[in-house]
Amino acid sequence: MTVVAVWLPVYLANREIPVLEAEIESMRFATTQLVVADDQQLNVRSLPSIWHSIDSWKYSAPAEADLELRLATESINPTTLPSNYRATALPTGEHSIHLKTTNDSEGYHSIVFLDDEVILQYHHPKSWTDSSGSSSSSDASDQSSAYPLDQPLKLKLQRHSISHPLKQYNSLQIPEDYDSKGNCLWISPTSVVPDRAPVFHFPLNDNANEGIGHRQGIKVVVSNQTELRDVIGISPSFGATLGDNRFTHPYFPLGVSIRPILDEQPQPQALDKSEAAPFAVPQSLNDTLEPIRRDGVRFKNEQVTEASINDDDTRMRVFAHYQPCASGAKPIIEILFDASHPNRVGFLPHASPDSLPMKACQFVTRFDSQFLWREIEMVDNASPEGSNQPHRRPLASLYPKIDFAKPIAPTPDSVAPFPWRKIAKSRLPLATMHDSAAEMNRLTLTTDVPDVTSLVYPWGLHRKWRYEGIPNLQTWWLPKTDPNSDQEISVEVRGGSFFPTTQHLVPGGPVVQNVRITVPMPATDPVWLEISAEPKPDDE
Repeated sequence: MTVVAVWLPVYLANREIPVLEAEIESMRFATTQLVVADDQQLNVRSLPSIWHSIDSWKYSAPAEADLELRLATESINPTTLPSNYRATALPTGEHSIHLKTTNDSEGYHSIVFLDDEVILQYHHPKSWTDSSGSSSSSDASDQSSAYPLDQPLKLKLQRHSISHPLKQYNSLQIPEDYDSKGNCLWISPTSVVPDRAPVFHFPLNDNANEGIGHRQGIKVVVSNQTELRDVIGISPSFGATLGDNRFTHPYFPLGVSIRPILDEQPQPQALDKSEAAPFAVPQSLNDTLEPIRRDGVRFKNEQVTEASINDDDTRMRVFAHYQPCASGAKPIIEILFDASHPNRVGFLPHASPDSLPMKACQFVTRFDSQFLWREIEMVDNASPEGSNQPHRRPLASLYPKIDFAKPIAPTPDSVAPFPWRKIAKSRLPLATMHDSAAEMNRLTLTTDVPDVTSLVYPWGLHRKWRYEGIPNLQTWWLPKTDPNSDQEISVEVRGGSFFPTTQHLVPGGPVVQNVRITVPMPATDPVWLEISAEPKPDDE
């Protein structure tokens, strides 16, 4: 019994000590105490919030540290630190840092205190952003921790959301890889210069769902979904479809399919319907024009690397390699991105060395209906010679025998798209592109719906057809060619009254369902597709 009495307090103490240590540690969170774990490194902890608009940290820096405190309010993204910032030397020893962020009738204010002295600040007018919320993150722990002196430490990264352009009291999160306004406060070695944010984006793993192209603009996407296997998805820039629901993954409300045309089109062998496809099926996105030697295997973008970007970061190009078609054609599409035009993507068709000779390559847009494009910019036939002033012409003008105002009941014939209508290139206005003086023909589709929230969609319509963003344009930039030449590019559009593959009428009447651009082969100049926000009257 004596032995038990001696060891019982030790046993109870060993059981209670971990509990007490955990309670002590949790109580430290409510204090401002900083425990220096390594006096040769930067020691930091975030402090409990004393007010909703104030964030605080305590740090201790060794005497030999050469550090700066930096603050930026623009070009904030999770990938790189902003290159435009204000900075001040960070004193050694133990100090407190406070960031106060407020907005009032005069605008937005970001003020940094070291102990009780103001050391950095930004003030922006009310027009700087239209934000109703934000998201925040930090690399600094709420427990005392040691960090290397030669690496930056983000104390706070705050990204403002923006208000929905059409829906009151709704806000939009800016895509993760885009720059945003907000606050970025970090400690950095004085000698460290932030890397420049990339212009272009490619996934670091085999995931084409992320998209390839402009970091803050249009991207192309490949999906393995059965219904999308013959499509190169087009993910427009955030601003081009501002307000639309971008939470679907992958997000590409528009697509482009490829149909090769042979010199002497042979009759394809009979195929099972599940294998027959009207369009070529992309197999991979690649850095090189060299053919892919993986028969029957569809991989996506495992070979898209920095080699796809030129030395001065002004151009990016990738190659979409396609599976062999039943006809014997095997196209390769060169996809181009220009840093000066984040809303545009270019297409230049090639034939694989083992392809049968191709007479032409058709680019056909998919899923156009949701954008409610009903008007086409064209030059009048009766315009004076040399006049290049385009006017918006309704889609109905291409179908004089169809009464667009007459209600239509869904039947196998009525739900089908209307016939294709060719648009003479002489009706398309001329415009210059890039910094060159070379003229190009321009096909532009516009909408007559200024606010999609006013529409009443049919009950049961799939959400993918319910566009929720601002009015935008589909524009094709086409190389100017001799109209009497065999190399003339042809332009066609096709309308329809129903959303594709459904029996649901498009509200407001027929819309453009597809655009078809036929490019003669061999092609030397790309065609460019642009999806952009419709300019406001005062922007034109």
